[in-house]
Amino acid sequence: MIDSVSLTNFTAFKSLDLKCSKGINIFIGANSTGKSHLLKLMYALCSANKQVNAQIDENPARILADKLKGVFKPEGKIGRLCHNNAQKSIVQADFTGARAIEFAFSIDLDEILVINDLDYLAYDQIPVFITPKEMLSSFPGFSSLYLQREITIDETYFDLCQALEMPKLRDKPDKVTDHLIDCIKAACGGEFLLIKQQRFYYKPNKGIMLEAELSAEGFRKLGMLQRLLQNGRISPGKSGPLFWDEPEANLNPKLVKTIVTILIELSRSGHQIFLATHDYVLLKWFDLLMQPDDNITFHALYQNDEGRIELNSTDDYLKICPNAIDDAYAELVDQEIAHSMGDLGK
Repeated sequence: MIDSVSLTNFTAFKSLDLKCSKGINIFIGANSTGKSHLLKLMYALCSANKQVNAQIDENPARILADKLKGVFKPEGKIGRLCHNNAQKSIVQADFTGARAIEFAFSIDLDEILVINDLDYLAYDQIPVFITPKEMLSSFPGFSSLYLQREITIDETYFDLCQALEMPKLRDKPDKVTDHLIDCIKAACGGEFLLIKQQRFYYKPNKGIMLEAELSAEGFRKLGMLQRLLQNGRISPGKSGPLFWDEPEANLNPKLVKTIVTILIELSRSGHQIFLATHDYVLLKWFDLLMQPDDNITFHALYQNDEGRIELNSTDDYLKICPNAIDDAYAELVDQEIAHSMGDLGK
């Protein structure tokens, strides 16, 4: 698990100190407040050292740099990730088990300097990043295309395809995983299958099997979660953190409760989760379904009067401040009331 992250002059952030919940971390804020950047950075930190462990003689600084460039896709040097052309960026992350990594890079160099390394390579929980766009329909040929061609799509999409491609586990899933898979199948009215490791299909409870491309996009988002649970890439309390950027994208609001219920059950089984959202329905279902002993933290990102991004964190929904999502819906309700009343009261 990730315990904390501290940033100096990294992308959108002049300075930021983040304390992470061991359960669910939900990032909200207006556009351009760094929500996705935080998810991508933490994902890169959790996943980069897996390549190092596979090749012990590799340089961890170089592989960290490669992973950050793959995830963020800066044009040219990694120094492009420095905040507002600052001369140096510093990143520090602490992991459960007294492991940590601190590194820096400068605007004019294409390399990373490791400042402190406290058993970072021993961190061995492989994370998953679920992208805003579903990848079941793009799966055929995407991995080979990504490896053979220069394309601007960031590496989280490639990594997700690699995770989806893993065969299902031979052993029967544990009770929690089996229950969550059943919940997804019930919500979708069927299940998604990878045939001959080449293409995903949707098999409804009634009717003929369809190519994934012919099924509903909202179902395909749930289908990714189904697959990752079936093949063990998401294993409650065992695998690395789950990062999910905009889980609500292309979902009918009726399916959002299913997503929130599944995520809360995962966290109760010891799984750490990071989400970024713009959706009132998703945020409100967390408020309504969470229990007092659930480890759920809301992180509100916002620009201060000087234009710098700051962070307020709370475990109380009513204390989220500022709450850009709530503010937008309050304005909508006020406008609807004014529209319904017309000139009454003027």
